[in-house]
Amino acid sequence: MKRIYIVVLLLLCLLPLFAARKALVIGNAAYEQGDLKNPLNDASDVAGTLQELGFAVSSYQNLDRAGVFNAVGDFVSALTPSDEAVFFYSGHAVQIDGTNYLIPVKEYIDSSTRCAFLSYNCSMLLEELRRAAISIVILDACRDNPFGFTRSLNKGLASMKAAAGTQYVIFSTEEGKTAEDGSGRNSPFTESLLANIKTPDKKVTDLIQIVSNDVAIKTQERQIPYSTGILWQDFYFTRGSQALAAPVIVPSVVKPAQEIELKPQTDYFGSIQIVSKYGGDLYLDGEFKQSLFSGASTTWTDIRVGVHTVELKSPKGALSRKVNVIKDQTSLLDFDAPDTYIEELKEPESPKTTGRTETVKQPDKPVKPSRPPLPPIKALLSGGSGSLEVLSPISGEVFLGGMNIGSVTADKLKRFSKVDAGDFTFELFGQFNCHREEVRISEKSTTKVNIFQDEVFPYSGEMIYLPGAEFSMGTGFMNRSEYERPRHDVVLPSFLMGYTEVTQSMWNEVMGSNPSVRPGNNYPVTNVSWYQVLEFCNALSLRDGFDPVYKINKDFPDANNASDFDSLRYSVSCNWQASGYRLPTEAEWEFAARCGDSGNSLQYSGSNNLNEVGWFDGNSGKQVREVATKTPNSWGFFDLSGNVFEWCWDYWGPYFKERQIHPKGAISGSYRVARGGSWMSESDPCSNTARGGFAPQTQSKELGLRLVRNARAY
Repeated sequence: MKRIYIVVLLLLCLLPLFAARKALVIGNAAYEQGDLKNPLNDASDVAGTLQELGFAVSSYQNLDRAGVFNAVGDFVSALTPSDEAVFFYSGHAVQIDGTNYLIPVKEYIDSSTRCAFLSYNCSMLLEELRRAAISIVILDACRDNPFGFTRSLNKGLASMKAAAGTQYVIFSTEEGKTAEDGSGRNSPFTESLLANIKTPDKKVTDLIQIVSNDVAIKTQERQIPYSTGILWQDFYFTRGSQALAAPVIVPSVVKPAQEIELKPQTDYFGSIQIVSKYGGDLYLDGEFKQSLFSGASTTWTDIRVGVHTVELKSPKGALSRKVNVIKDQTSLLDFDAPDTYIEELKEPESPKTTGRTETVKQPDKPVKPSRPPLPPIKALLSGGSGSLEVLSPISGEVFLGGMNIGSVTADKLKRFSKVDAGDFTFELFGQFNCHREEVRISEKSTTKVNIFQDEVFPYSGEMIYLPGAEFSMGTGFMNRSEYERPRHDVVLPSFLMGYTEVTQSMWNEVMGSNPSVRPGNNYPVTNVSWYQVLEFCNALSLRDGFDPVYKINKDFPDANNASDFDSLRYSVSCNWQASGYRLPTEAEWEFAARCGDSGNSLQYSGSNNLNEVGWFDGNSGKQVREVATKTPNSWGFFDLSGNVFEWCWDYWGPYFKERQIHPKGAISGSYRVARGGSWMSESDPCSNTARGGFAPQTQSKELGLRLVRNARAY
C-alpha cells in the first residue's frame, strides 16, 4: 500500500501547474439614444460558452461608468501573473483622435470631451490586463455612432497597441468601419465566434481567420473582423477532444500523501448548497469548481459522501470550511456563519507516517483581508526650495519623494535646508518601524513634521530595514572554496528583509496548505520548490496590497535554464521596482548575514561559534527547529546560519572581481542559489560566504525561504 502512495505522490510532483483561465464579459444595450438589440444576447451566450470551456466567468449587463470601472477593477485585481484572461465586450464604442472608448449606459454624452471623460479608455484596459500571462481582448463594438455630435468623433475603432508577446486584440470589424447589430439572436461576429470557438486545437489566430472569412461572406464584405498583436505562445479556447473542458486546476503545492488516502471513496453521493455574501472562486478539495457572485448561492450535486474542504478565494482574502456530505441529502455550507465544523465533527485520524508530508489543519478563522493597494510615491516639484524640520520618536533614514535626504536621531529635532519645494511622500525608515505621510514643502518657508509614537508602525511581513551600502562580498581566505572568491565590491540599495524564515503558519495562511515534512506553526516551511516560492511571494503581495514582483510563464520554457533535473523550466521575469515580496538576491542575503562586514570577521551570522546562532547537524537532534530560538545577529536576523537553506533569486555562477551595483547573478545556469546551511548539514555550509544551489524544481526537507521587499513604508 505504501508503494502506491509513494508512486501517486511522485506522479503529482511531476505534474505541471496549470494557469487559471478567467473571463470578464460585458454587454451594454440600454442606451438613451436607443436600445441595441443583441449585445445582451451576445454577452450572455459568450459567457455561457466560456464557462463550459473551463473559464471562471464574471458577466455583467448594462453597466454605467462606475459599473464598468468597478467590474474591470475587480476582475484585474483577481488576476495573477500566471493567469490566462479573456475580455469580451458587446455594445457601443467610439474612437476620439485615435483612442478607443467603451460607452457605458445611463450617461449624458453630448460632446467628444464628455465622451472621453465619461467612457472607459481601452488603452487603460490593455495596461491593466498586463498582469496576466496572456490576455485576449474581443470587442464586438463599433456599432453606428449613437450621438448627435460628430466633431473629433471618428467612425469605427482605431487599432490598438497590444503588449508584445502577451496580448491579442480582436475587433469585430476593420479599422474605421462599423459593425452590424444583426437581425438574429446574435450579431454576425458573435454568431460566427460562437459557432467556431469550441473547435478543438484551434489556435486563436487561426480561429479569428475563420471567423473573419465567415462574417465577410454573411455581410457581403460590409464587415470584416481583424486582429492585432503577437503572442509568444499559442492560445487555445479548446484543447484535444475536450469540446467541454474539465474544471480549471490551480494547485499551489503538491497534495500531501495522507490527503490522497483520506479522500472519500464511497459510491454514495449527496449535495452541497453554498451561500456567501462575498464573491470569489470556489474550490472543492483543492480543485477549482466555479466562480460565485456576491450574495449568490449555488448547489453542487453528485458529491461523494464524506468530509470535504470547500474554499472561497477572492482578492480580499480566503475562507476555508469543512463540510460533511451525507447520502442523498443536501448539506448547507454558509460562509457567512462562524466556522464551527471543526469543533462539532472529529477529524478523521491521520495514518502514521515516517518522513512523509503532513498537513497542518486549516485555520478556524479566515485569513486577514488584503489591505488597500500601497499608494504610489508622490514627488511633484513646484519650483524653488524650502526647509523641513523633523522630530521623531525613532531614529532612521528620511526619504522625500523616494529620495534619501539624510537621517534623524530619536527625540532630536533635525532640520533639512534647501529642500526642493513641492508635494512629496515623506517616509521615515527605522530599523523595525516606519512612518509615512504626504507633505508640502513651500518655497522660502519651513515645513514641520512632528511624528508621535502611535504614528509609527512595524513593516508588513515582520521585516527589518537595511540601509543601502557598499560591502566586499565573498572571501579572501585561501582555505575557503574557490567559488567564494574573489572578494569583490558590491553596492546595494536599501531594502527590507524578514527577520525570520517564512513559517509554516504564514505559508498555510496564504496558500491554504502546508507541504512541510515536520508540521508546526512556528517551524520554517520546507519542501517548497523555487517556483512554488515565487507563487507564494505573489499571493502574499496581492493579499497585503502590494504589486506582485514575478511574472511566471508556464508554457514558455526558459532558454537560460540548463538544468537536467528541472522538467518544468518555467520562464520567470522579475519587476525589481515592484513593491511586493520577493526572494533576496545572493548579494542581499550575504549583506544581511554578515551585517555589512567587509572583513569576514565572523564565520557565521552573528558569531564564530555556530552553536550560539544556528541549528546544524551537530546540535539539531536530526530535525528542523522552530525559528528564532537561537541568538540573532547584531542586526536582528535569526537563523541566517543553519536551520534551513534559503532560496535566493540568482542562477548559480562564478564570481568576478569587478565592482557591481545590485547584482542579480548569472544570466543562465542549472541551479538557483540557496544559502545558509541547514539542520542536517555540517558546519561549513552554514558559513556566511558558503554557496550552494539546487535545481528550481527541487523540493527538500532542508529547503525554505526568507522574504525581501524594496524599501517602502508599511
